[in-house]
Amino acid sequence: MNVYLWEMKRNIKSVMIWTAILTALLLMYAAFYPSMAKDVELLSRLMKMMPRTFLRIFGLENFDFTNLLNYLATVSSIFVTLLGSVFASLLALKTISKEESEKTAEFLLSKPVKRSKILSQKLLMLLSSILILDAILCLFSLLVMEYFGSGGYDHGKFWLFWLSQLILHISIANLVLCITICLKRQENTISFTIGSVFVLYVLSMISKLTEQARFLSYFTPFYYSDGVRIVKNGSMEPIFLILYLLLNSATTLISFTVYSRKDIYA
Repeated sequence: MNVYLWEMKRNIKSVMIWTAILTALLLMYAAFYPSMAKDVELLSRLMKMMPRTFLRIFGLENFDFTNLLNYLATVSSIFVTLLGSVFASLLALKTISKEESEKTAEFLLSKPVKRSKILSQKLLMLLSSILILDAILCLFSLLVMEYFGSGGYDHGKFWLFWLSQLILHISIANLVLCITICLKRQENTISFTIGSVFVLYVLSMISKLTEQARFLSYFTPFYYSDGVRIVKNGSMEPIFLILYLLLNSATTLISFTVYSRKDIYA
């Protein structure tokens, strides 16, 4: 039984809807850029009127909005970073919870297939779906950069930004999948898991407020893949890459260990 194809078939519609929505948001924000770039002085005055705390949270201090890559990195902190992570978390949640809600667990687990193989194919489906979303968004973002970025742009920073978002989405999916598998019942998992994603996002914003709060950045992957910081610095700090490796290794190991022994309620 090919669990991967079965999972892709039941989730592909959701993947394409999310992709279409986020692509539309990308194009909408891109359409605003030419008018903003023309009136740099007005934009600078507006930025100075904003609270310093607000600018620090979103990494907008001394940020050049006349640069298209900087602009897209900033607006993407909502529709790519946050909403893309919500998509990844919902997909990871559904791939386990649907086994109970649609009463397919008994049928699935009665087949002569090891649980580890079932979970491996579910993980492959998650990875494929996230790759589809991010690849299409990246493609349209590249088209926007080529069309509006008449002055050229830093290709290295562009690809690094999208790589960071891909790693973030995969990590969030792994984390949510691990949490979902570890919970005995699935009734309240959606509020718990989505709530966890938003808490991690808020922690990332708080960590930017003061030096005293900076330690929180090590506890949230949203800070590891903060697009504004990555585009500004042109790099991802090695410590965050190590933390990503540890996070994904730990959540994957826990998921396989618990899923192979878990009582799944059909």
